[in-house]
Parts: sequence; C-alpha cells; structure tokens
Amino acid sequence: MKRNILRKSAVFASFAAALMGTATLAGASEAADLVPGVTVEADENSATGYTATFVYEAADAEQVQLRGAFTFYYDDPEIRGVEPETKYTPEEWKNGMFEAGDESLTVDMEKVEGTDYWKASMPLPCGHYQYVFLENGDAETKLEDPTNPMEASGVENGMHYDRSTFYVPYDAEKQSDSIDFSYMAPREDGNSGTVTYVNYTDVNGNQAPLGIYLPAGYDENAEKPYKVLYLSHGGGGNETDWFAGGSVDYIFDNLIAGGTTEPVVLVCMNNTAYEWDFEVIVNNLTKNIIPFVEENYHVSKDASARAFAGLSMGGMTTTNVLFRAPEEFGYVAIMSGADVAFDVSTADMDAVKATKIMLGAGIYDFGLIREVPEGETDGFTITGLKAVLDENGVSYDWEEAYGSHDWNTWPQLIKVFAENYLWK
Repeated sequence: MKRNILRKSAVFASFAAALMGTATLAGASEAADLVPGVTVEADENSATGYTATFVYEAADAEQVQLRGAFTFYYDDPEIRGVEPETKYTPEEWKNGMFEAGDESLTVDMEKVEGTDYWKASMPLPCGHYQYVFLENGDAETKLEDPTNPMEASGVENGMHYDRSTFYVPYDAEKQSDSIDFSYMAPREDGNSGTVTYVNYTDVNGNQAPLGIYLPAGYDENAEKPYKVLYLSHGGGGNETDWFAGGSVDYIFDNLIAGGTTEPVVLVCMNNTAYEWDFEVIVNNLTKNIIPFVEENYHVSKDASARAFAGLSMGGMTTTNVLFRAPEEFGYVAIMSGADVAFDVSTADMDAVKATKIMLGAGIYDFGLIREVPEGETDGFTITGLKAVLDENGVSYDWEEAYGSHDWNTWPQLIKVFAENYLWK
C-alpha cells in the first residue's frame, strides 16, 4: 500500500499557494473563506514570519479544543533531564526558543458565527508539528483532522499513528537564532523516495507490518546493493511512528538530495506487538525481518551495511540489539532510553566494541539523565548506559538535541546519525 502523504504535502501546497496570492484563509472574516484543516501562510505581522490557522467542522459540539506540540523553551544550561517549569505559548515565542512536547498545549477554538466551523490561529516557527482535536471537554478521545488524516499502514494487522501532522517553513530573518528544520520539508522537485507498508511473517507465524522507504531512483538492478537502516519506535508506538511523527522519509529525501548521506533503505517495524520482550524482538529482527528485507529488496547482506536505531523503549530495544546481536549491525543509535540493566557478561564484547555507537537525547529529556535515589540503579537513561560502556571500555559518541522526550528531539538526532556516523 502506498503511503498517504497528505499529512504534510497538502499543507505545504496550501502554503505555496498563499505565497502566490491564491489562498485567503488567514485573517479572512467571511465564513465563505473558511476551509477545514490547517493552513500555514507567510505573515509579516507574525513574530515567526508564519501563521497556522486551524478550522474544524463540528455541527453538534458545544466546545472544541486544539491540542498539539505548541510550547516553547529557552535553553537553560542549569536544567537537564526535565522540562523547565516556565514554558511559552506560540504568542509568547521569541527568536532563539525551541519546541518541546508532543501534546503540550490545549487551546480553546472559537465558534465561527453562522457556521459549523471552529477556528484557532497561532504564530509558529519552523518545524514539524502534531495535533488533534477534542470535543466537549473529552480529553481522552483524540479526533483526527479529516482533511489531514493520521497516517495508517492499511495492511493486515497494521496500525495507525495517533496525531495529524504538518510542517512550517523557516524564516531566516525572524527565526535566525532558532532551529532550521527545512530538512524535514517535503520536496517539491520530484526527488522523493516512496514509502509502502507490507506484511511479513513474524516470529509467531503471524502477518506483521513493516514500513519500507525506498530512496528516489531506487534501482532493483543496481550494481551496488543499498545499505539499510532499521528503526524502532518507542513505547506504545508502531510501524508508522518514524514516518508520521519523525518525517524520517522527508529527512532522508533531503539529505540524499543534498549529498550528505548516501541512498539508503529504511525499515520500520511494530515492536509493541511483542510486549517489549527484547529476546523475542531481537529474534524476530534477525530471523524474520532481516531475511524478508534481503529477499525482497536489493540490499546488502553485509553487517557493515546495516544500522539500527531506536528511541525511548526503542532505545532499550537498540541496547538489546547491540548486546544480543552485535555481529548483525555495523552502526547503532541509542536515543532517549537504554536497557542499562542488561547483563553485558553475556555479550560478545569484541563485536560490541567493533560497532559504531551513537548515544543521544534531548536536553530536557527524561531519557537523558535522572537523579537516582539511594539504593537504586539507573536502569533507563542513556547516561546510565554511558557508565556501563565506560566501565567495559566500549567507545561511543554522545549527541544532545534541543527538545525533550518528543518528536522534536528525535528528528534532530537521526539527522546527525545519518550525516555524521552512518557508513563513515
């Protein structure tokens, strides 16, 4: 099944049309101009240079709220591993702030008189944002934007993401001290890879989903086989997370087109199905997923051409991949969580030491570091894993990003991994 890329490309098209003077949503007062969905437009009166307008149709609702990744922070060098108490709304944003938190702000939307539409607008800096709608104060039921659906794999036993997403461009003047996330923008020049969702037979004999990214110009008859990066989501996630939440396909589209990384196949799996039994997950990876990918795609079978990365519970998964199957991968990135309690005496430490390892987390990420109560051990953070690697003489590189335990942090880290570590 070909992936539905409406989630951001349609929004980006609206933005492009606005620049040409054909879109009239932002600032319009006439009900006839209201279009359901989210529209991002250049706005000289916005502190960021852009305004996002959300319109949701709900005829019978008494209240509609917008919830999304809309809070911002300064870098406080004195605070690490937790989000600061002071956070800022989009209207309070200043140049140099960064986003943190996936569903960090809830905004009451305004009913547009004489219509079934509810509306909210806000200035936003460059980035990839996530949002849902809530009706009548029901905070538990997340409603997708029907004009910008949550990504779904659509295959047997497949899953879907739990938020709608969109992208805001960069204003080099107004956002000069903030992060330029242009590498997450959908390309408009045709140099885009494809994402499909497929089934394979898993370790339990069931049909299980994979998300497969093939780079632009993928050639199954190419003389040189492609390298592969396998990606794990975090707790509660699934095979859609890295594409929907992390825009990893757009990231690699841009890095490949820019020549900062080589064309690569990406493989995303659903590890939640195995209740985070790491032994089962690693066995499934090595005995089922990798053989399926190597049989059906033109990829290298050399371990030096394989990499694995994961975030949060996926970081714990990556730790297990590193220690349980180090001979299978030449590169790993362990992000925002680690299995510090793993008994490394059972691992082939020579093979572990031969693996290129990157550790990373957001500066306000609880997966970075924590205060350990007396009598307890640090069983989760990458700082705890750092201590284990140091004790065993294992080399690694350390990276931090501006963000917390969220989809603002992980795209930054995967970009660094791709540009500075993979195949280097």
